[in-house]
Amino acid sequence: MNALLQWAANNRPFLFFIGRFLITFFGLSAIYAVYLMYVEKEGDLDMVTYWVSRGSHELARAMGVADCEWSCFLDGCYVGRPGRMVNILEGCNGLKLAIVYAAYVIGIGGWNWRSLLQMAVGLIVVQFFNVIRIGSLIALRDHGGDGYFFFLKYVFGVWIYGSVIVLWLLKPRIDRWLGKK
Repeated sequence: MNALLQWAANNRPFLFFIGRFLITFFGLSAIYAVYLMYVEKEGDLDMVTYWVSRGSHELARAMGVADCEWSCFLDGCYVGRPGRMVNILEGCNGLKLAIVYAAYVIGIGGWNWRSLLQMAVGLIVVQFFNVIRIGSLIALRDHGGDGYFFFLKYVFGVWIYGSVIVLWLLKPRIDRWLGKK
């Protein structure tokens, strides 16, 4: 028992990080799940998926998908040309990944205004990367299908997780910019 208490005393910062991370992760995940149940009960589509699909539609049009269509239903949004539509589901919106980043930020820094600001920046950055990912996917699907499945399976997964790696690398700089020592 003394060995366990000694280990806990020696690893107190790590244990506080794990505790804050898990509480934040499960708390934000629960809030998100309740929100999804609410919008489903109301017969609506969640707004994050709506915004991501709209941004992806506009990006695909900017990338040359001239007759790109966009329509949203309860099961997600469909973007692309007829016969080559991409279905953007709730899981595609990147919010769960933003929740993981938010839990990391709170785990490291605790609940304070700097962490809340970094959570907001993280949400924006993840969604920005996500819109680029899905918009590019729509353009690839439109301009030729040879690379579509390769990019869908390998490249775009790395791309969205790369957004969190970029945020992790930028966190010390953001901390300095916000005046944290």
